[in-house]
Parts: sequence; C-alpha cells; structure tokens
Amino acid sequence: MTISLRPIRLGALLFALLVAGIAAAAPTLADSHDGLSAVVTRSVFAEPDAHLTHNIPDLRVTVGDGEVDCNFLSHYESTGAVTRWGFATSEVVEESAGSLTQYYQRGVADCQQRDGMWRMERRLVWDYLGGGLSGAPDLGVESDLLSEQPGRPMGPWGHRISNFAVDGTPTGFLDFYTALGGLQAFGLPKSDARLDDHPGATLGIAGAQPGIIRQYFQAAVFEFRPGRNQPVQLRLLGDAVRDRHYPYSSHQVFASFQAAGPLSDGEAYSPESVSGGAALAMLYGATNGDHDAYVAVQRDALVAIYHATNGPDWNKNGNWLSDAPLGEWFGVTTDAHDRVVRLNLSQNQLQGTLPPEIGQLAGLVNLNVQGNQLQGEIPPEIGNLDNVTHLSLWANQFSGSIPAEMGDMASLQWAALGINELTGEIPRELGNLSTATHLDFTLNQLSGEIPAELGNLTNLVWLTFWSNRLTGPIPPELGNLTNLEQLDLDTNRLSGPIPPELGNLVNLEELWLRVNRLSGEIPPELGSLTSLQVLGLSHNELTGEIPRELGNLGSLRSLYLAGNQLTGCVPPGLAATPRGDLDEVGLPICEVEEMDDMEDTEESEGPTEV
Repeated sequence: MTISLRPIRLGALLFALLVAGIAAAAPTLADSHDGLSAVVTRSVFAEPDAHLTHNIPDLRVTVGDGEVDCNFLSHYESTGAVTRWGFATSEVVEESAGSLTQYYQRGVADCQQRDGMWRMERRLVWDYLGGGLSGAPDLGVESDLLSEQPGRPMGPWGHRISNFAVDGTPTGFLDFYTALGGLQAFGLPKSDARLDDHPGATLGIAGAQPGIIRQYFQAAVFEFRPGRNQPVQLRLLGDAVRDRHYPYSSHQVFASFQAAGPLSDGEAYSPESVSGGAALAMLYGATNGDHDAYVAVQRDALVAIYHATNGPDWNKNGNWLSDAPLGEWFGVTTDAHDRVVRLNLSQNQLQGTLPPEIGQLAGLVNLNVQGNQLQGEIPPEIGNLDNVTHLSLWANQFSGSIPAEMGDMASLQWAALGINELTGEIPRELGNLSTATHLDFTLNQLSGEIPAELGNLTNLVWLTFWSNRLTGPIPPELGNLTNLEQLDLDTNRLSGPIPPELGNLVNLEELWLRVNRLSGEIPPELGSLTSLQVLGLSHNELTGEIPRELGNLGSLRSLYLAGNQLTGCVPPGLAATPRGDLDEVGLPICEVEEMDDMEDTEESEGPTEV
C-alpha cells in the first residue's frame, strides 16, 4: 500500500542526504560538469602585437560519450580569414554551458548544438547589439545613385546588396559581400545601404562618425567613406559584442581574453568556462576593475553570511574572519583571479538566515548549504548568481515562496530545494532556466498549478515535486521534455486527465503520479515509453481499462495501479512485473482471447465507411 511505501522512499532520501551527502554527494554535484574537454587537431597562432596573441584552432570536443568537431580555424579560413574577421581577441571559451565561442576583432563565432546537430555559426551581431538610433533613409531607393548591379531583395526583410555608386564612385558592397563568404559570413542584410547621420550610427558604436554610408547585416556592418579612395571597411564588431556582454572590460578577469601562447597539434585543450558573467561584470564595474576592491566586496559578503548564520557555532569555521586569503577559509574555493567560485558549507550547523549579500558573490559556480538549520526566505538576490551551475539548499527550514529571480540564474543546471518549508506557487520565471537538467522541490508545501513554462526546459533530466500541495492539471507542455528520465509528481492534489503528451518522453525511466486526484483513463500513449522502469499511478480516480499498450513496456520493473476504479483485465505483458501492487488491483490477467476481443472491439468502434 502507498502508506507503507512512503517511509521507505523518505528513508532512502534521508539516507542519501545524511550519508552520501556528507561523503560524496556534494563533491559529485560540484564536479559533475567541469566544462568541455577537447584536443587540438590544427591551429594557427597570430601575434600582431603584445595584446592580440591568440590561437585559432580546430578542436575535437568530447561531448558525453561521443566526439564532435568544432573547427574554428577551418571556418575562419573558408569565410575570409583575417580580411573578414580580423585577428582573434580571445581563445576558444565556453561562454554558455555546452557550447564554444571565439571572439575576433570583427565578429564572433560559435560552435554549438542546434536542431540536433553541432555546427559552426557566426554571431548575429545586429540582433545581438540591437539598434535604432538613426532614421537615415536607405540609399538604394534614391534616383541619383548609379548602379549597374541594383541587387535583389534578400531575406524576409527585402533589403538589397548591390554595387551602386555615390557621385560616380562605386561602393563595391556586393563584390565585397560575395568575395568574403556571402550569406555564410555576413548573414542577410538588415537594411539597404544608408547615409548614417548620427555619431555611432544605428548601433551606437563608440568612435563611429556620421556621414558614412553603412549597410547592416545580421553579422556585420559594411562602411564606405565618400570622397576617400578606400575600399569597403568592416566595423570591429567582435569587440562591440564583447564589450556589450562584458561591460567595464570585465572580460579581462578571464584568462582566455588575455594574451596566450601557441598551441600544438594533438595538445589537450580545456576551454575556460565564462558562462553567465552579467553579475561578475556588475561587480567588476562597481569596483572600477580594481582587483583589491572586488576581493574586498567578496570578503564582506562572506562575513555577512558568517554573522547571519551563527558562524561561531559552525562545526568548522577555520580561517573565517581572518586575514588569510579567501581560498583558505573553510568551505571557500577561489580561482586564479581570487574570485570565490565555490561555497560548500553543507552539514555544518548553520543557523539563522541566508543574507542578501549572497548575491555579491558574482563568480560563484557552486553554492551548497544543504543539511543545515537555515530559516527564513530564500533571498531574491540569489538571482544575481548567473554563473552558478549547482545550487543546493536541500534539507533546511527555508520558508516563504521561491523567488522569481531564480529565473535569472542563466547558468543553473542543478537546483535542489527539497525538504524545506517553502510555500506559494511555482514561479513561471523558472521556465527561463534553459540550462537546467535537475530540479528538485521534494517535500515542501508548494501550492497552485504547475506552470506550463516548465515545458521550455528541454534539457531537464530530472523534475520532482513529490509531496507538495500542487493543484490543477498536469500541463501537456511537459511532454516537450524529451530528455527527461524522472518525473515525480507523487502526493499532491493534481486533478484532470493524464496528458497523452507524456508518451513523448522517450527517455523517461520513472513516472510517479501516485496519491493525486487524477481522473479519466490511462492514456495508451504511455505504452510508447520503452525506457520506463517505474510507473506509479496508484491512489487516484482513474477509470476504464488498463491499455493493452502498457504490455509493451519491456523495461518495466515496478508498477503501481491500486486505489483506482479500473475495470477489465491486466494485459499479460504486465503480469510478470517484478515489483508492484497488481495483487491489490483486483483484476484478472487477460487471456489471449480477451486481448483479441479487445482489439476487435476497438476496430468495430472505428469509423464506418458510407
């Protein structure tokens, strides 16, 4: 019965917390994503001056159990090389989790997975930076401009790329576009050629002068200066994108943006992870790039945490409040730039509240305070931690609602908020956590409906809201989570039918929907879950027959159906399930003839040809 199963699952969770959590879970959590690893297959090294000494490599990258080629050098060479891109201004970095990026003077190249494939793509600079300062007319429509090649409208915006002339001087935009890679290098035009009248023009680029004819593309800006015998020029757009992403030159704190030495073929290469970065940039800007100042800000934040959580009574507090480097304080890890990247105070007798100063630790990648006695609300400032990949607040006494600001944690992969006293609704903003793989809200008092926005989190592997007070329907959008391996909505107050869209979860291994108020029939689409090992539907208000399609679940090891109002018989394929409650369901095993009759009945109920 369900009542007897609950203590078993709770005991297992507490055991995992108190034993594995102390010895292994926290390090495993922290180390489960250490960035992408690669091997250099080919590289060139350019050293135009002391500041621009960087490699442009072809890399073979290990992704999961396989390998992919991220050939930055081949892409660079095939789309115009130094004329098109300028010199590299960074090494290859992991700017967002699971993808690689390299900055150049005149552009940004990404190697990322899109539509199920890994590919090289240029950054869509216009879309990235925005625009709209200048209202200058497009020159392509003016009668006094001469052109032997008027060009054709391109793309959904209908703009033209052409070799028109201004006062008899040809611009050569079309020739330039074609010679340096065309659509692959520059994307589609976002404007016709235009005389920009404002300093900085449409993109507001510092130092750009008015009176220059410009044409804007998705990945570049062409410039032509009337009255000068100069060819078409490219803006330094890679720097413009970088400076927008890392204001106040905060990119300088990353080693990969600093001068580098040459790489060798066959050399192991570990791209630096700079995912997130907005909060770090804010910190860097607030301290005017002063190294000692931002170290002091971090120290102040740690001191605030110490006082707010009764630091003198912690189990371990070595070097806290001392003059020792922050990396020597117990539970604190810093990187080569003295940024606090990990704070692990799990199982350390913390009492009190987590203060808002936690948001000042902008370089944090891992925050683990599980297994303490922390109370009060989770501070909304936690949303400033956009570099955090792993967040564990498990097994405390946090109360109040989940802050909507958590949706701003752009790098978050693991979030463990289970075994607390959280209340209120699940913020829809959590649907912004596109990098999330594991979300655990077990054993809280959350209420309201499950937001449909969680269906946006297509990287999710594990989603559990076991033992809360959730109401309303299961959103069919959860069927979009095709990487999901465990979905646990046990012991809530969910109602309505089981969405047939859950049959799309082809990687699902465990589906727990027990002890709710679900009604209607079991959807036959669940028979498509060929990886399913656990199916828990007991103690709901389900009716109708058990779909014969469930007999196709060859991986099934546990089946729970008791406590419903099911009729008919149990498909033979389910009878041998090793664990479950079929003996409590009270239905016989279907004979082969009965199964045939069921199929015949369904066929007879189909449409009648007239």
